[in-house]
Amino acid sequence: MKINGKTVTMINHRLRKTAETCPRHPNTHLVYLDGFKKMKPFCEQCQYEKNQAEIKKMAQNLKINQTRGYLKRQSLVDRGEVFNYTFQNFKAQPKTFEYLAKSSAYDIAKGYLRHPNAKGNCIFYGNAGSGKTHLAMAILNAVNDNADPMVRCLFISVNKLIREMKNWFTDKTGIWSPKHVTDVVSKANLVVLDDLGAESANNMATSFVQDTIFDIYESNQRIITTTNLSLDELYRTYHSRLVSRMQESDRRKVIDFSKITDKRPRI
Repeated sequence: MKINGKTVTMINHRLRKTAETCPRHPNTHLVYLDGFKKMKPFCEQCQYEKNQAEIKKMAQNLKINQTRGYLKRQSLVDRGEVFNYTFQNFKAQPKTFEYLAKSSAYDIAKGYLRHPNAKGNCIFYGNAGSGKTHLAMAILNAVNDNADPMVRCLFISVNKLIREMKNWFTDKTGIWSPKHVTDVVSKANLVVLDDLGAESANNMATSFVQDTIFDIYESNQRIITTTNLSLDELYRTYHSRLVSRMQESDRRKVIDFSKITDKRPRI
C-alpha cells in the first residue's frame, strides 16, 4: 500500500498508535509502522480514503479512454491516416471555397459539441478530393477530444463496409454482420458515413446496399454523410425515403464542395 506517497510492504511490521489524533477524523489516532522511525505518523482513515479516490480515478480514466478509443477501435477506414485529419491541418486560404467549407464544418462541430443530444444529420457533397472526408473526420476528432468523456464517435467507409458485410455473408468469418453494424452505429453519439455512392455500380444501389444504409440511418440520427454525388444523383441512386433521411436537419448542415477542385497530390 502507499503511505505518504511511498509504497510500503506491511509484512512483519505492526501499526503503533500515537497520542496524536487526526484533524479530519478527531476520534482516530495517528499511527506509524513499527520499524519505520523516519516515517511520519498517518491516519488510517485518511489513507484509506486517499487510496479509494485513486482507485476511482483510475477506473474513470480507464472508462474515458475506452469511450474515446471507440473511434479508432470500432471504425472502418480505408487508410489509417484518416484519423489524423483535423481542422488545424486542413489548408484553406481566406476568401476561398475551401475556407468557407472549413468554416461551415467548424460551426457544425460546435453545434454537435453544444447540443450532444440534439438530432440532426449533415451532407457533404461534391467533387472527389475536395476535402469532404478531411473535414468530416476533423469534426469527429474535435467532438471526440472536447465533448463529454462518455461521447462515442465512429467513422465508417461505406465502400469498405459493404465489402466486409459481403465477406461475412460469404464465409461468416468476419464481424460485420448486419447486427454488428447497427450495434456499433447505435452506440455512437456521432457517425461519419464516408464516400456514399462509391459502392454502387451502374449508378443504382442494390437492394442490399439500400437496406444496409437505411438501417444505419434508422440506428442513429447524428450522421455526417460524405459523397461525390450531387443531390440529384443521390435521388437517382437511392430511394427517395433514404435520401430524405440523410437530410433530416437544416440547410446549414449541407455543404456543397462542387466548386472546390481535387486537392489530392499528383505524381
